Amino acid sequence: MGEKRGMKGLETWCKRVTSGYPGVKVENMTTSWRDGLAFCALIHHFRPDLLDFASLDKDDIYRNNTLAFRLADQYLGIPALLDAEDMVEYAVPDRLSILTYLAQFYQTLGHQGSSPARAVAKRPASLSDRSAPPLDVDSPPTKVVKVLFLGGPQIVEVWPSFPGPGGTAVQWWRD
Repeated sequence: MGEKRGMKGLETWCKRVTSGYPGVKVENMTTSWRDGLAFCALIHHFRPDLLDFASLDKDDIYRNNTLAFRLADQYLGIPALLDAEDMVEYAVPDRLSILTYLAQFYQTLGHQGSSPARAVAKRPASLSDRSAPPLDVDSPPTKVVKVLFLGGPQIVEVWPSFPGPGGTAVQWWRD
């Protein structure tokens, strides 16, 4: 039951943080992220200085994802687990990869909160009245990813060096 709450908590946090951004509607943990706008909105919410959200084109899936993955890696220390080419190629991106990637965002940003004055000042005018603080959930979303690893050892082998709290994915899975 705790795993479902954690997964729901991660989704709720993502919805709150990206709420009000034009063209972004997080309805699921796959296709809602495909065009890259939700990733850019997530980054912009906490670091509006890194990108001009209003200049993004919803139809430029490759550029949006490339930008988001590069900024997350370079400025937030969140390594890209997804590939912009895959986001373009597949109509439904891999759910486990997206959950794992978003769990890293939550680990890095989830307890920071954004400065409402800073965030509102730098958001597009259409967003200036919508400041959404991050959601504090009972169980960390990283536990959701851990549960997903319980689907079988073959999943763990895909990411043998996933940077979880226990070191490698195998150690993290066994903890």
